[in-house]
Amino acid sequence: MNSPHGMGRRIEKSCVVALVVLSMLTGTGLIGTSFADEGKKSYVRTVDSPPPLSEMEKEPGWRYNSDYLFAISRAVRDSTVPPAGKVFLFVPAIPLDIVMSPFAAIAGLFGD
Repeated sequence: MNSPHGMGRRIEKSCVVALVVLSMLTGTGLIGTSFADEGKKSYVRTVDSPPPLSEMEKEPGWRYNSDYLFAISRAVRDSTVPPAGKVFLFVPAIPLDIVMSPFAAIAGLFGD
């Protein structure tokens, strides 16, 4: 005779299997692509030929790239997290930025 616990476990296992299969199908885009594509812009860029050498020579020279300095703090500042959440994110971000600042300074030497 089937116990109620054995029947519940079979139902539990089949629900888990169904959820895994459904998540795999939606993750690969096999299900739900018609709804996902509606109203979205296409961000496909065409590959152009590189500019001629004469155009490249007109560009300005080397510049120090300061984007790496305090990048984590800048990312937290520019994020869409509510201000109350940013307070808690700045606590680990600032010490990490200070520790990583020598490496960021060296990375900035590679230029813009």
